[in-house]
Amino acid sequence: MDFKAQIIKDMAVFHNPAEFATETNIWYEGKRYSVPLVLDHEAAEERKRLNGDHGEGLNSIQALAYIALVDLGFVPHRGSNIEIDVAGAVEIYKISKADLEDGEIILELGAFDE
Repeated sequence: MDFKAQIIKDMAVFHNPAEFATETNIWYEGKRYSVPLVLDHEAAEERKRLNGDHGEGLNSIQALAYIALVDLGFVPHRGSNIEIDVAGAVEIYKISKADLEDGEIILELGAFDE
């Protein structure tokens, strides 16, 4: 198996709701999507430390969201808002950064400002 095939196989496990992901409702640009999603608050904290952000409140990244491109079908835009159902409560985030890496959407989610 070549490297790209192995990555695809690994992502299928990572985005599988029976393994790591959770089937989650998200709302983006007024539309609801139900997708397997991994929402990681610990990785966001780690990114803050790696960026040298040692002060409280200086970095607005609160979570990282991982979604397979095949599940969502598009990459959300940086600067947009996204709503995520977290344990029955809808949390609103601002997308600080949106990347696509090997078929995986990685969103850096920050605090929503009204």
